[in-house]
Amino acid sequence: AIDIVVNCLLGFTPFVDNFTHLGGFMYGFCCGISTIERLALGFFGISSDKCSQLGSAFMRFFGLIISIIAIMVTTVVLVQSDGVSSPCHGCRYISCVPFPPRAEEKWWYCDDCDVVTADLFRSTDGTGLYEQVNVHCPNGVVEEVLIAEDGIQDKEVLRRALPAYCRAHCEEVFMSN
Repeated sequence: AIDIVVNCLLGFTPFVDNFTHLGGFMYGFCCGISTIERLALGFFGISSDKCSQLGSAFMRFFGLIISIIAIMVTTVVLVQSDGVSSPCHGCRYISCVPFPPRAEEKWWYCDDCDVVTADLFRSTDGTGLYEQVNVHCPNGVVEEVLIAEDGIQDKEVLRRALPAYCRAHCEEVFMSN
């Protein structure tokens, strides 16, 4: 039981999918129910009657049918998926939680701002400073960010700052499906 809790907690970090842990738990539980062997009559000092035998057979059959249906449905969903969009928009919070929750500076974020691109514009006064960044937000909207007062000349500094610009200026930080 402790390993289930630990795996679910690990699933809230980025790059570890909670759906894999929860799906494996569900499939394992259903397959376990469907293949469980009946204990010998009196193992716990309790005799078994026809009703309990019928309930056990029903649970085995039900677990087998649910396992087969769940495997078929999830296979169809995965085959039809494009790997980027999700049929469940709110499910992203099951697989990732920004941490620490109330801190301004997070250890990790669960948005799509890490993959944004931008167009950079240098100042025309000959200083070589960048004055504007057009951030291509994850939902396709382009946001103009004026950065002349930041005094940035290095493109690598801007590349590292793009996710912060995205989180500060983009209305939607998740890719639209």
